[in-house]
Amino acid sequence: MLSAATLLALAGLTTTLWQAGASQTIGGAHMPKTWITFKDGKLTYHADAYGNRIPDFSSVGYQHGDRGLPHRPVVTALAPKTSGDDTARIQSAVDRAAANGGGAVLLKPGTYRIGGTVRLNRPGVVLRGSGAKTVLAGTGRPHTLVSIGGPGRVTRAGPALRVTDQYVPVGSDIVHVNGAAQHFARGDRVIVQRPMGNKWIHEIGMDRIPPRPDGERVVQWPAGTGHEFQRTVRRVSGNTLVLDVPLPQALESKYTKATVWKYRFPGRIRESGLEHLTGNGQAFEADPSWRDTGYFDSRLVSIDNAENSWVRSVTATRFGQAFAFGSGALHSTILNTQSLDVSVPDEVQGTPAAYSISGQQTLIRNCRVKGTNVQPWATMSRVPGPNVVTNCTAVNTGSGLLLAGPHQRWATGTLYDRVRMNVTGTLAIEDRRWMGTGQGWAGANNVLWNCSVGSYKVEKPPTAYNWAVGCTGRHMPTAPNRNPGQVQSPGAHVRPDSLYQQQLLERRAAQHARP
Repeated sequence: MLSAATLLALAGLTTTLWQAGASQTIGGAHMPKTWITFKDGKLTYHADAYGNRIPDFSSVGYQHGDRGLPHRPVVTALAPKTSGDDTARIQSAVDRAAANGGGAVLLKPGTYRIGGTVRLNRPGVVLRGSGAKTVLAGTGRPHTLVSIGGPGRVTRAGPALRVTDQYVPVGSDIVHVNGAAQHFARGDRVIVQRPMGNKWIHEIGMDRIPPRPDGERVVQWPAGTGHEFQRTVRRVSGNTLVLDVPLPQALESKYTKATVWKYRFPGRIRESGLEHLTGNGQAFEADPSWRDTGYFDSRLVSIDNAENSWVRSVTATRFGQAFAFGSGALHSTILNTQSLDVSVPDEVQGTPAAYSISGQQTLIRNCRVKGTNVQPWATMSRVPGPNVVTNCTAVNTGSGLLLAGPHQRWATGTLYDRVRMNVTGTLAIEDRRWMGTGQGWAGANNVLWNCSVGSYKVEKPPTAYNWAVGCTGRHMPTAPNRNPGQVQSPGAHVRPDSLYQQQLLERRAAQHARP
């Protein structure tokens, strides 16, 4: 079996079977020379002939970023014990708090041994430590120490109405459906669904992924349900729907039959969080599964089937995949967190992600990753977006990989904003071809903004874009037979310092000015 480092090196030498043509891409001569400018304290967006532009990422995070994280009052407190597993008694305190309407369970300073998973599965409950001296120590086989989220999944609550637009560009918050006013109202929770059809998959070359050099299995992309963008109707008039969050993916009638439908999510919880403590996963490294794939299961906290929830002021030490956000996570904020001393064996086939993102409208802000053979931040398969990683750093402490960016299968609309990595760190948005079992085009309509890294690569997928603006570090060349991404001001930072912060400022100002 080839190591991850060898596979990455071979990936740069192997080309796809897809050959770009004029009919297989968007933009071309119709692309603007400058996609975004900043003058007199305001951003100006420029679009291609189809109306595609750099998206607005400002609505991510807790309560769309319009409110700070709340502080829940303490309803019960626990002190550490000198021996024994603490999972059950912490869970009991969490359950009592939930039964009494929510609030914070305070863990006093000390070490709490967690052999199972503490589940925050009802709304309004916070598990709070007393700072760095409160330690959750994992024991036994690698597992998740704290889970935030309820049961259930998205269920349709009305007819799926066909989007009538021939083309809805990236960055638009408007779609048209026949009879919109009869079926939808302001405040409705809706899914904008963009299936992945065979015609589109062929257009982007993902039915022709080349074989792996080591002979392992490669899976060509199958047709499927694709992306489900969860939105709220802000306004409806006639056949027009105005959404609360712009779409980071174009809807193209020539490739796909996009629809809009109301949804429910029974069981999804709200307003719960983990804060002000430290987790330690060192004991997991002694388990025999660790050197196989156990490091993927080594998690301090996961958020799934939860909305407007958070992780605040939490440090994870010696976890493989410390912070994980599932596809049912919506409007999560991860603030002032660290994943430290990650040490994954060099010979492993796949490296874990310290911050693994499958949800949408996630904000990861002020974070730090230190370790080796780890992906600091990575989006998974078909992630709808938008998501934001801002003001975060990653330092490689060993000889292994430090590779960040979208990981697989068309994750849309992630902003890497003011991300910093040391000289061995690479930030890449590219066609990963046969990596894994056929990860292919890992991300589309992603943005790197004022990133300072060892090296970066930005490739342009057919039918979509990727942008790098104001990034410093070695600009890696595009692989043969692929198109370069949209690079603006390479080697020199631009204003504003943070795209996310400026977009948030301007959106709030527009809201206040709106009658």
